[in-house]
Amino acid sequence: MNSIIIVDDEIGVRNSIKAKINWHEAGFYIAGEAQNGQEAIRLLETGPLPDVLMTDIRMPHIDGIELIKKCKQLYPELKIVVLSGYSDYEYMQVAIHAGLKDYLLKPIRRRELVELLHKLSVELQSERSIEARQRVEQAQREQHLQASREALLLRLAKDESTGMLTVKERIEALGLTQLLELGERRKVRFMTVEMRVPKGRLDGNDHHIDLLRLAFGMLCRELAGEHEGILPFYDASHPAMIHFVIIETSDSARSAIDKQNAKQFAAEIRYNIVQYLKLDCVIGLGEPVSDVLQFKNAFSSCMLSWSRSTVDGIACDTAGSLPNMMNVFTPELERQLTVAIESGDQAAFSTYMLRIFPRNADYAMFSFTFMASRLLLLLHAIAKKYEDGTSDGTLQKLLWDCQMTIGDFQSREAVAAHLEELGQLVMDAAQKARGATHGSIAAAVQKYVDDNYTYELTLTGLAEMFYLNETYLSGLFKQHAGATFSDYVTRLRMNKAGELLRDSDLKLTDIAMLVGISSSSYFSTSFKKFYGMSPKEYREQHKSIG
Repeated sequence: MNSIIIVDDEIGVRNSIKAKINWHEAGFYIAGEAQNGQEAIRLLETGPLPDVLMTDIRMPHIDGIELIKKCKQLYPELKIVVLSGYSDYEYMQVAIHAGLKDYLLKPIRRRELVELLHKLSVELQSERSIEARQRVEQAQREQHLQASREALLLRLAKDESTGMLTVKERIEALGLTQLLELGERRKVRFMTVEMRVPKGRLDGNDHHIDLLRLAFGMLCRELAGEHEGILPFYDASHPAMIHFVIIETSDSARSAIDKQNAKQFAAEIRYNIVQYLKLDCVIGLGEPVSDVLQFKNAFSSCMLSWSRSTVDGIACDTAGSLPNMMNVFTPELERQLTVAIESGDQAAFSTYMLRIFPRNADYAMFSFTFMASRLLLLLHAIAKKYEDGTSDGTLQKLLWDCQMTIGDFQSREAVAAHLEELGQLVMDAAQKARGATHGSIAAAVQKYVDDNYTYELTLTGLAEMFYLNETYLSGLFKQHAGATFSDYVTRLRMNKAGELLRDSDLKLTDIAMLVGISSSSYFSTSFKKFYGMSPKEYREQHKSIG
């Protein structure tokens, strides 16, 4: 039902208009009335905004012209109908210039009033349909963008190193440009929250754990959305955890204040999880960094804090030496370690291990375990890289178990020895994939492409990443995947684009970005070549079928 307010300085005219028709049958109800523009403005300010305002053009105090101007400024969506006499021609000219579109001449005729209300009702219904569709489109866009943002943050925190140019382009495309503005006055730290189910909470109904995890994730994301500069992300391999990137504006004088703000958010998260989900939680809070390339170090410090924390509080004894430890584990050292592990160079791996964990070095245990945690992230990324989809997950579980218990080791020697063993296992897995059967390495490359096709991928880059000859990789990939590398990536992107066109109302520019194509015109050309029709034709065809 549409609402209308009637404004006229003569009560007899207002009563006549109200009695003229059956308003309910016309699809309207009278939400209020006023005798001049001043009263009308007060009604608009204090009550729900009506759909239509019907006003006389000549009134005391604030006349219809002034009322129209104010409404167009303050309430541009409000539809205005002017009541005028035949002698009000000059007033009507001014009203039309002010934005008026509909009017009725006095004395008002019943048929004309009904026709005008019907016209307004159709317009309002159409606008509401458009607004509803736009809300759906916006919700879908945000849902897909959020998933892509979380995938990017997880990649920056844990996975294989990515070229800075590719990272920058993806960050900009996903609207996370604040991550490119990091420096001395703007830093980020990570926070990890793990839900834990108190004893007796499920009463044997263990199948409810998935519902609790879903509620936990929704609650954490909702709380993050209430704060500017807090970005949640999720790792599907650890469903009881949610991670956050907390963006801080800080300097030496305010760093303590900013850390306090992070602690306040942690306290808010803990309170809501306990209060509304009746769960416990363990929270880790990492050290701040000022560069995207240091995200893995920041994430490692966060995971180390989590491993040392309890349901009663956060372990924050990070010691002043931790920033120095971050500087030790440089991108160059990470690259050298990666080459040694993936090429099976045991001697080089042992040498780099001694650089990370020198014998007889007087490291604080916390700093030592930070370095161990950082190495575990690298081992995890390499192990994940060489998975071919048939792995039983045993190696990943061993790495995760070590991460969970790293704070429990009693000596540096025990930590280093265990990491040596894990490093050898990852090295063996990489060599197995690269060894006798060419299909294993081809499957690993194909899985990497499947997981990362939304990023800029080139055969040259993949050959460098997997230490293969580019020509050799091209032939091997085609033999294994049944298509050339270029055709395979295009197929992945176009299949996903088709899915988004069928199942959502997203704009083409959004779909192009989500499937990893920066140019919407190139996307349309590629789509038409792949499907034999334009994206618009494809969407219309499938909507008519549905």
